[in-house]
Amino acid sequence: MPPETSGGDGPPLWDQDEGDGLIGQLLLAGITYLAADGRTVTSQVQCWGRIVSADPKGIAIMCEGKTWNGQRMTLPPDLRALQAAKPGEYKLSSTGETVVNPDLTTSWTMIDSPKS
Repeated sequence: MPPETSGGDGPPLWDQDEGDGLIGQLLLAGITYLAADGRTVTSQVQCWGRIVSADPKGIAIMCEGKTWNGQRMTLPPDLRALQAAKPGEYKLSSTGETVVNPDLTTSWTMIDSPKS
């Protein structure tokens, strides 16, 4: 069950027990970067790896695969953004890799700050 939110647009409350249970799970992440207009896609990233830490500062994965191998990526600490993955093969369009039976998936959209 997702954690309760703090209300309004505030950040979600953190559940450390749930965070601890994520350690070692295989996560497939997709991130879309948008320009400051909120519509123009500037890039897209797909990566995957094992969750190595999860706390109120973020959910960190140690990336695997040919493109991101060995790099640590930290995602925002929002447990609501993680979904259980359906068993099967996931082909990454950005790298051509196939990830088999990940435990979790997540996707994020990041909007660039307006230039002043």
